Amino acid sequence: MRNRVEEFYRDGIRVRLGVVGAVRYLKASWPVRYGCFHEISTPAYIFQFSPEGVIRFMQGRPGTWYDHSDWFKRTAGGDWVYYSSGGYNGAISSMGEHYIPLFAYPSNNVIGEKRYPEERCQRGLDALASTLEWADARAGEAPVAVGDFLRCIVHKNQPDFLGRLAHRFHHLTRGPLTVLPPDSRHVDYDILPVRLAEGCLYHCRFCGVKSPRPFAVGPQEDVADQVALLGDYFKGDLVNMGGVFLGEHDALAAGAMRVVAAAEACHALLEAGRGLADTPSLFLFGSPDALVGVSDAEWATMARLPFKVWINTGIESLDEATLHFLGRPTSLALVTEAVRRADAVMRRHENISISLNMVTGDALPPTHDEALTRFVASRDVHSAPIYLSPLKSDSQRHAVMERLIALKRISRAPLFLYLLQRL
Repeated sequence: MRNRVEEFYRDGIRVRLGVVGAVRYLKASWPVRYGCFHEISTPAYIFQFSPEGVIRFMQGRPGTWYDHSDWFKRTAGGDWVYYSSGGYNGAISSMGEHYIPLFAYPSNNVIGEKRYPEERCQRGLDALASTLEWADARAGEAPVAVGDFLRCIVHKNQPDFLGRLAHRFHHLTRGPLTVLPPDSRHVDYDILPVRLAEGCLYHCRFCGVKSPRPFAVGPQEDVADQVALLGDYFKGDLVNMGGVFLGEHDALAAGAMRVVAAAEACHALLEAGRGLADTPSLFLFGSPDALVGVSDAEWATMARLPFKVWINTGIESLDEATLHFLGRPTSLALVTEAVRRADAVMRRHENISISLNMVTGDALPPTHDEALTRFVASRDVHSAPIYLSPLKSDSQRHAVMERLIALKRISRAPLFLYLLQRL
């Protein structure tokens, strides 16, 4: 992407069209904007809009926010997520990122004592409304392209219009996506969501995010239809997509070759207007049963996809008593084999990363903690990354963080918390 910025300045407010930010995803301790966007800077706020003119980011300027390096981001599903600077000891150690996402909905936020800043969000939205009034008044005075942009954002960023956008998005995705793979943090959750399969194989007793529907795989042509509809929905905003999420909770169980076919169907659309320089990513969940069912030849085919492939699998525990306690219909032999297979695939295929979810919490049998400690201590730098999922019943934040720190001290493999983000 080339930076061809057109500017307009009135009343202490600056408008910039066609701004190009970073073209690679970075782990940065300062605010980074990726891809192409448009920007309006007022004396108090910075508002950044997608190429299609929909609000994406709002950030208080010095004097408005004390922590002015933090920001709000609007998701396609209509949520405002607050990105809070967490420092090296907090966010980087716990999540592998410099910023902690705080949600306006219940989630397993266990890092520190920060709460979602609802009042700050509302003040920012009030300031956005005032800025839109200014844009409406000044559109006729601006150069043609800037005037068109100002009229566009006045129309597209009214609360009722934004609500309809989110509703249409959820209609296309067949309902809100209750959880995204933890590895999608690597592209800041900017993903094209395509449902390859419905429901879940297991329906574990402890899980609060998976669908109650039975597992089912849709017809192959359904993926192409979804891709076309989503492409029409996002239009120019596809330029900033970091990759694809194949849903819902166990896309790998649809079969490796169905995953390959779906990825190929998405690639042409994603690459047609994509501006990011990184190889696009493909994210999906895969159960232990699905993981061990993939043949060596199928893994090799997946590795040749024009994507970096990220698969997340729920191991949950390497203790038989804990698996029973969780209502997990997987044997210890199966999850052990899934771990072995994940490590082997990652050693063989540089383009595939498989991460493992493990639960943590005081209510679990003590044998789980013992097994988890032994397992973490046995890992090396080439092993599959581990994400710890605190059980909802475990509300002791300090205990969770202490456990994470203790495990990180003995682990050579990447080990982070799994925060549940929806879309």
